[in-house]
Amino acid sequence: MKKQKPDNLKGFNPFNQLPQEIIFTILDLLNSNPLDIKSFSLACKSFYAAESKHRTSLKPLRQEHLPSILSRYPNIAHLHLTRCSRVSDACLSFVSHACASSLRSIDLSRTHIFSASGLLGLALNCNNLVEIDLSNATELKDSAMAAVSQAKNLEKLWLARCKSVTDLGVGCVAVGCRKLKSICLKWCLGVGDLGVGLLAVKCNHICYLDLSYLPITSKCLSPILKLQHLEDLVLEGCFGIDDDSLAVLKHGCNSLKSLDVSTCQNISHNGLSSLVSGAVGLQQLTLAHGSPVTSSLADSLKKFSMLQSVKLDGCLISYDGLKTIGNWCASLRELSLSKCSGVTDEGLSSIVTRHKDLRKLDITCCRKITDVSISRITNSCNSLTSLRMESCTLVSREAFVLIGQRCHLLEELDLTDNEIDDKGLKYISRCSQLSNLKLGICLNITDEGLIHIGRGCSKLLELDLYRSVEITDSGIIAIAQGCPGLEMINIAYCKDITDHSLLSLSKCSRLKTLESRGCSMITSLGLTAVAVGCKELTKLDVKKCPNIDDAGMLPLAHFSQNLRQINLSHSSVTDIGLLSLAGISCLQNITILHLKSLTPTGLAAVLLACGGLTKVKLQAEFKWLLPHRLIEHLEARGCTFQWRDKVLQVELDPKCWKLRLEDLMP
Repeated sequence: MKKQKPDNLKGFNPFNQLPQEIIFTILDLLNSNPLDIKSFSLACKSFYAAESKHRTSLKPLRQEHLPSILSRYPNIAHLHLTRCSRVSDACLSFVSHACASSLRSIDLSRTHIFSASGLLGLALNCNNLVEIDLSNATELKDSAMAAVSQAKNLEKLWLARCKSVTDLGVGCVAVGCRKLKSICLKWCLGVGDLGVGLLAVKCNHICYLDLSYLPITSKCLSPILKLQHLEDLVLEGCFGIDDDSLAVLKHGCNSLKSLDVSTCQNISHNGLSSLVSGAVGLQQLTLAHGSPVTSSLADSLKKFSMLQSVKLDGCLISYDGLKTIGNWCASLRELSLSKCSGVTDEGLSSIVTRHKDLRKLDITCCRKITDVSISRITNSCNSLTSLRMESCTLVSREAFVLIGQRCHLLEELDLTDNEIDDKGLKYISRCSQLSNLKLGICLNITDEGLIHIGRGCSKLLELDLYRSVEITDSGIIAIAQGCPGLEMINIAYCKDITDHSLLSLSKCSRLKTLESRGCSMITSLGLTAVAVGCKELTKLDVKKCPNIDDAGMLPLAHFSQNLRQINLSHSSVTDIGLLSLAGISCLQNITILHLKSLTPTGLAAVLLACGGLTKVKLQAEFKWLLPHRLIEHLEARGCTFQWRDKVLQVELDPKCWKLRLEDLMP
């Protein structure tokens, strides 16, 4: 017989005796996994109440849910509305009253519909508001900036691509928000010297300023460089900035630590030489896609004793320029030469033999380097944590052994489109700290190499095997067993992959992204296993998987409640399977091209039922088959349609495909 509890213990809950501080400490440890937090809050009423008080950050899916959500969570400090395609002024008004005392930051960067009226309510009612992100709000005008200017305690403001804002609006912000420390005006094409100059004069605490692609000239640089706290200045794509403009740096900007003048074609070594006397504390310099890197340009920068990071992506570099960089007295920690024309073994060797403290090196598409460079890199820079060398096609198989032998601290390694083989992977498996490994289009690797990676790289979080066609189930099973924390795997066009791989990956409970397009042998059985085992799955691509049908959609709808993006093109899913996905409230992005059994009536039902959709890719023919009023209704709800009329293309053999790609290279 079941023992009865004593009368004095009936209704007694021991968890109610726990101090709130202890419960909050437990919740802090659970913060990395939302499912764990949900389970915790549902354990008992006291935990439910404690979790409501503890939560300070929120990412709702739809604005209509906000009233009930905010009534449960009274202490929200950070509100991210990026998943809500439409946020009305009424919604912002509710937020401004519900979170009046607690709200510190709000992100509206991917939403629209709201206007100056809604922003004014936030600014006036939320006195502790210090950060607003309005990026991509192309419809906002100066009146919205006037509203924002009422947020007197604002410290961070992001206005990227607010193309309708002018100097007048920025001037309002400058006058009203004197405490600003960070502001981004990237692609605000209506803002010029006047608006930027006002910011510099009125907001003396600015430390981060992004003016990318603004039509500014030297007129506004002088007040900018008088900012005593300015540390990070971004002038990318400012074509009005030239050598004469940078001459004002001679008058000093000692606080500047990071400068980005990438895509500024009118800046040469003469302008950069002005930096030497003015920005002596510079630590990071970005000159990507700019003037050729000659010995004169490199020589103009050699006196920066504190310089740690240099990015020269896309520049034409001479041997003398590389040699001069090698002779700098500064000890570089990061060097990026991605897609730089002119990088040779001799030039690269002259750098790495002198800068032995390098932690990050990017030599993507440096197609002239050979084993000589890899030998020098691994011999001199054995403290590397990141090495990116995609498409270094002259590097032989033997050279990759050196990476594993000498660079044991690597956390990120990009070997896409290289000649590495299983022996190379065997040695790279010694890099036990590896978390991100890219092996796409590596046609010489097989399961044997992946087995070594699975045994040696237990911390692996991301693995890219795109078009590495010799990989089969054995290799994927080894990865799944050896890397239980895996969060992303790309096995697209690995033609021999079957459900056995998906069954093994279902044991990786933290898997968030699965890209398996072109894996024609996987079926709904394998997809079901992934849905059941990987409840954190947010992105799924099963394009060109003909054996994926409605039977795989039902488990997804039931178990994958965090799924946000799915590509079902060229699969065997029908109207019925698509309709079942309406049960996934998080689903926002769906691509359904070339579904043979998809009908206009069924599609209309699916689009109406999936209320959270923000982006849909469809065949162009459906634009004329769906009712025009339906499309208008969905667009008004916040859904964007992308119409495609591409015909189905025959898949090339991977080796033939790679040869064709190489023929197109200069």
